[in-house]
Amino acid sequence: MKRFVSLIFAILLALTAVSCAGGDNTIDTAETTAAETLPETEAALAPIALLNDAGEAVYAIIRPDEGSGDEKQAAIDLKKSLKTLTGAEFSLSSDFLMPNQTLESLAEVPEILIGATNRPESIAAREGLTVNDYVIRVIGTKIVIAGGCDLMTKRAIEEFLSMLGAENGFTLSADTDIRGKIERGPYIVALTNQGKEYLEVYDISGGKLDESSLVWSYKLPYYNIAGTKLRHSEAHGDVALAVCGNSYGCMISYPEGKLLWSTEAAANNPHSIELMPNGVIAIASSTGGEVRFFTTDKKTSRTPAAKVTLEDAHGVLWDDEKQVLWAIGRTVLTAYRVTLDGTKVTVTEETSLRATIPSDWSHDLAPVYGNTDALWISTGSHVYRYNKETKTFSTDYEGHTLLDRSDIKGIGNFDDGSVACIHPDGAYKSWTSQSAFFLKAGNSSLQTLTSADGHFYKIRVWDARYQ
Repeated sequence: MKRFVSLIFAILLALTAVSCAGGDNTIDTAETTAAETLPETEAALAPIALLNDAGEAVYAIIRPDEGSGDEKQAAIDLKKSLKTLTGAEFSLSSDFLMPNQTLESLAEVPEILIGATNRPESIAAREGLTVNDYVIRVIGTKIVIAGGCDLMTKRAIEEFLSMLGAENGFTLSADTDIRGKIERGPYIVALTNQGKEYLEVYDISGGKLDESSLVWSYKLPYYNIAGTKLRHSEAHGDVALAVCGNSYGCMISYPEGKLLWSTEAAANNPHSIELMPNGVIAIASSTGGEVRFFTTDKKTSRTPAAKVTLEDAHGVLWDDEKQVLWAIGRTVLTAYRVTLDGTKVTVTEETSLRATIPSDWSHDLAPVYGNTDALWISTGSHVYRYNKETKTFSTDYEGHTLLDRSDIKGIGNFDDGSVACIHPDGAYKSWTSQSAFFLKAGNSSLQTLTSADGHFYKIRVWDARYQ
């Protein structure tokens, strides 16, 4: 619009000059000079053409070299879709810089940048994106297609493809800057999908467990994903934690989905993981009967920095108020002081906090949000609320007639008192379920949320707070 107004203004000035010349076609020198020194109007930006006159691809598709598997697959899918749409073969490579390359030398190269590449255009376009956002933006010779997470990157690719067509010569406006957002509700949970080897985050506010409610996902190297948490790291920002396999634990940037730390040195059959404020990670393993502690100063930990014995260890949870790590074993709730000096980790049991759980085979340990004196503890036969101050286990709490049951593998509550939990149905493994259960605050019945392709073991209220 500004360019159009400038053009009209220049024309009017020229017409005025002709009129002032006395009605003939002669323009005096002074008026000619004034017209010639008017500022030039900004040239209209030419559309971005994906193909040249011969129908060949002009742009190369670039994906992150260290991106997630889903991010890489999204780039492959885009390449296939563009081939189908245009008939042209688009090259695909990672953003890895060869010895003879620099970011500066690639500045004018036409590229379609997928996700979180190392190109400055990707960094600029992705600034401020949340897990619910995506962007499609043209910056110079670059077309940036990215989301705050892999799912949103896929959404951005879908919209990008919908913008192209043979009728416009497979072109894109040079001033394209689209930001999309999906609104989410207040009830976000993580589910460990052992049927698909994915850690999945859902918005269950609408009562669904499907693609429409999927917020974020990350593929893990082993199927039997057990424990998970969302935490905030001083070094890395928000991170997702997960354990699976015989001895695997990891920390992933959230929502970017980059592997930040991992280990294959947990004790056998890890079930729970926690990141403490000092940067130490604790992993509780059931079959191994230990809680092991790892430093995260290196990307891979090959040996634990410390370990303690705890029969059938199933849960760990940091208490920011008491500055201890709670842990549950078969029939034991206890707590540890954990200190870090350089790379040396010292673990001491706080025996005054040790308590005996009233029933056998503990499963889950979680905070009761809204009550820093309470913990959720589930076992093979009950779901308790534990009071830290009185050291008592209670099955008399709001909703207990629906929640206090056997084999609850995971449980947690939201700030308004709504509760999410999971109970196995045995359709895939004896300990997994296709459904999660939701007791909304004020309701008198459990809502069953069933997935068409999920076999979940653990559910976790997706909140970075310890308590």
